[in-house]
Amino acid sequence: MVGFSLQKNKVFDWNGTGYRIDRVPPNGDVLLERMCDGHFSVVSREQLLTEYGDGKISTKSSETSSATSLVPTFSRPLNELSECVRNAVKRRKQYLDSIFAHGVPVFTPEYLQPLIETAATVIGDTNPPSVTTLYRWYRRSQLMGDPCAIIPRTDLRGPKQIRQGDRVLQLLTEALEEAFKASPQATCRNVYMRLVGKIEIENQRTIGGEQIKPPSLRTLYRLVGRIEAYELVVLKEGKASADRRFKINKSGVKTTRIFERVEVDHTPLDLFLIDERTWLPLGRPTLTVFIDHYSRMLLGYYLSFDSPSTAAVMGALRHAILPKTPAAAVLPTIKTVNLWSCYGLWEVMVVDNGLEFHSNDLESVAYDLGIRIQYCPKHAPRFKGVVERYLKTINYFFAHQLPGTSYAKFYLRGDYDPLKAALMTLGEFKQIFEKWVLDVYAQELHRGIGTTPWARWQESVAHYEPILPDDLRTLQRRIGLVKERSLRRDGIVLHGIRYSGDELSPILRGFGEGVKVRLVYDPEDLGEIQVWGPNDVEPVTVKALDYDFARGLTVKQNAFIRERLREQGAAVVDKAALERARYDLSLAIEELMNSRKLKARRRSGALRGITSNKPNGSETQTETTSPKTSKPDKSPKSPMSQQEQDDKSLEIITSFQLKRDNGEQE
Repeated sequence: MVGFSLQKNKVFDWNGTGYRIDRVPPNGDVLLERMCDGHFSVVSREQLLTEYGDGKISTKSSETSSATSLVPTFSRPLNELSECVRNAVKRRKQYLDSIFAHGVPVFTPEYLQPLIETAATVIGDTNPPSVTTLYRWYRRSQLMGDPCAIIPRTDLRGPKQIRQGDRVLQLLTEALEEAFKASPQATCRNVYMRLVGKIEIENQRTIGGEQIKPPSLRTLYRLVGRIEAYELVVLKEGKASADRRFKINKSGVKTTRIFERVEVDHTPLDLFLIDERTWLPLGRPTLTVFIDHYSRMLLGYYLSFDSPSTAAVMGALRHAILPKTPAAAVLPTIKTVNLWSCYGLWEVMVVDNGLEFHSNDLESVAYDLGIRIQYCPKHAPRFKGVVERYLKTINYFFAHQLPGTSYAKFYLRGDYDPLKAALMTLGEFKQIFEKWVLDVYAQELHRGIGTTPWARWQESVAHYEPILPDDLRTLQRRIGLVKERSLRRDGIVLHGIRYSGDELSPILRGFGEGVKVRLVYDPEDLGEIQVWGPNDVEPVTVKALDYDFARGLTVKQNAFIRERLREQGAAVVDKAALERARYDLSLAIEELMNSRKLKARRRSGALRGITSNKPNGSETQTETTSPKTSKPDKSPKSPMSQQEQDDKSLEIITSFQLKRDNGEQE
């Protein structure tokens, strides 16, 4: 290696500019010539050495430019060379060392031939190199100034240019695009057939000209092998998928404390739950979670058998903000050791572009609570990777370990039938899930933060106290679905239910009939609504005129009842028709609960309002009897005796072990 030295005529780069040492006076200064314009300057030796130590001086580019006509030097570690190449390098070095041992060589046959024969005898080489070959090795090592210059570059031998014509390459590109567009699993033989067909058509169009000779199949394999991996993925899966796959992951968003950034998302759980009344599989629930980015602690969740919706987001939002109470002890042998001390308001809520996140309801509630909503770019889940990874952890390391799991991929099931293995109700799952969240996940070392989520949360809480709304009533008035309605003398109509009371009198007297008011209501309880007048700072609570009917009624149940009323042609104010429709709802739910179709049973769970807030569902629709005749007892008989049910519950407890990678039982 030649390297950098303060010698005359030495060329180097200094901050991107080429210089040449013109002379080195004995006083310690160096006269430099700038290569671009011939300007001379005097610089001290100490300054040049200091600049070299700071990495501002380099001779590499100058040496490379002076030897561009030579074969490039092998720059990778020598252990990557094959054994035969390493033996060849060792042989060349032994010949050069034996010649240098006799002083400066003179490259004449009379001087070098005896030395070559002596070296060949020592190393046992039966085919020694010629004088000319030895001179080439010597010249290359001296010119490049690098011991690796004598390594033979066998990897550069042979032609590297493509011999196929431009038209053949163009037709090959078209054949590749068509083949991978038809099937991402297209093979080279399929591409070859398309290419040959295109060449035949091209030759038929050419009259009297030179015919295109199709390449062989082996040539096609070589041409495809020269395509970059990125371009192949673009052809197979599209540019967006290729960009995601080949994107260099860098450091993500940094947070400094809890509640600085909260990420939200839904996922269908890979687990079938059963109906506690019929013991039939009810379906896979949808889980909505709020997770703190800084500590990786779960702030709140919401489970339901309905599709992702604004109501699910509101339920999880309410659960995340309020202080937590332990889940009902359905399984008395499972106790949660750690308390769930996560509560409070946060600054930024990161969501994707689902319709439920772009609703006016969520934007209005977030504005009232002082929360800023941040939307991720479309088809870019990596912008909220914390919650995406957390949901995968829930399915892979928790749900997949439970009886009734459906697994993430169908082929993983084999002969396993998740519908037959399902034996947990929503209430039982809720208790086990909170046990896993607090006593397993929160207590394990998290590679992303370098500690456990529980320790990270406690550390941040010591410096930042969570903030709650003024009171619980204020929070209840802020969280819910938002609508706008006109106020009239007979009150407000929402989802076919009329709300009225003396609380609306100030708004009606101040703004007159027909004024637009803002409503906030709980989709799981239509018994009362919150009403804001145009200038009101705080809302007023207005109950339904038929409070007994609307209390505990969900939006889905009300929609079903209204649909039955329309089918019967009854008026909204017909109390008897309402009772009949409500009774029809209970009968329909009973029928869906006992249906052989899983989709129907899942719909029954949504109609009954089975959620993490109400694991047993809303009881109002099932306790109603017909106004004229008593409700017939159509509740299905349990296929098991009480002793069998107890054994089944015991099986849940004994078969479920809270395991992770270490295999330890909780």
